[in-house]
Amino acid sequence: MNKLFHLILLFLPILFYGQSNNNDPVVESSEVRKLRFGLYGQGSLGWLNPEQKKDYSRASLGFGYGWGFDLEYNFNKNTALRSGLNISTYKAGLNYFDSELNENLNETYFALDQNEDFISWNSNDFPPDSVLYQLYTRNYSVNYVSIPVILKFKTNEIGYLTYFGEFGGTLGFKTNASVDDEIKPFSYNTTNSNFTNILPNENQKFTVTDINLDKGTQSVRLGLNMGIGAEYNISGNTALFFQLNWNYFVNNLLSKPENENFLRKQADDGTFETVAVKAIPGSLVISVGVIF
Repeated sequence: MNKLFHLILLFLPILFYGQSNNNDPVVESSEVRKLRFGLYGQGSLGWLNPEQKKDYSRASLGFGYGWGFDLEYNFNKNTALRSGLNISTYKAGLNYFDSELNENLNETYFALDQNEDFISWNSNDFPPDSVLYQLYTRNYSVNYVSIPVILKFKTNEIGYLTYFGEFGGTLGFKTNASVDDEIKPFSYNTTNSNFTNILPNENQKFTVTDINLDKGTQSVRLGLNMGIGAEYNISGNTALFFQLNWNYFVNNLLSKPENENFLRKQADDGTFETVAVKAIPGSLVISVGVIF
């Protein structure tokens, strides 16, 4: 991510240089509108960085999607404030049992009811069900409604293209969350605290999909947003645009440890403790749209 950050910083002076480079053929638009409106679709590549890197690791990248509309207020020909509304699905994964990390991995467990919903589990209590599932890999899918507040710097129109760089923040509100879990089932004996593998093959695992995890994820996320892109003038103030943005979200995707109701690990005395995973999300987003 540092390389991407430095690349964007190096690219921005090139954009500003283009504003005053008189050697380039510049096509002037007839007027500068104070307000512009845009509509776009997007695809994203998401990841999760766990804070406890010795116990958990980043799993597969997730491919998300979304759409939105922009409201752009032009201070002048080269500077604007961009906001609007964005509806998107963020996807990324975590490894809860990565054998390559160390030899003393914590085995994480949860319980499901007959509808394959998570069963709440109070800290230090015995399991709420006789069948427990060890969690290996979890892929998250979280839907957000977000409001960006972005400062946008644009070149003059060069040929039919206007280049821009932007920087700002994004405030997102979760609408729902679900997970796909790679798991292994065990029967648990409360008398001797022993686990017995249920499946005939001890290495066999399977995946349970689309489990609701609204209570296991944060309701709000706040992120930094940096991007570069270009507009292609079609006619007058109407243009096609395409851009690449990097998002770094500053808060944990997952619930705080004291609010974790489902995941537990077994302590030495046989009781079960809260699994306090903290994971910071990030994403690269490609957007294509039209602005008027």
